[in-house]
Amino acid sequence: MVRIIEVKQSVFADNDAQADRLRTDLKAQKTFLLNLMSSPGSGKTTTLLQTVGSLKERLRIGVMEADIDSAVDAETMAETGVRTI
Repeated sequence: MVRIIEVKQSVFADNDAQADRLRTDLKAQKTFLLNLMSSPGSGKTTTLLQTVGSLKERLRIGVMEADIDSAVDAETMAETGVRTI
């Protein structure tokens, strides 16, 4: 037996609404947010280090590291002098 379930609303509707609110809030604060995600070893931290090195004298920069295995990347970013959590 096959049963078809019609979905009338996106399962991401709540997520999309929250993202819209965040975009509006950040725009009002003139804040640019970049969510950089990729597989381990792909160069995310290297990219951030180069970006921060190029921009930290002109912009106020903060980095939030979310590595669940260690704090190595967060410590590396903190060494650049930018606010890191």
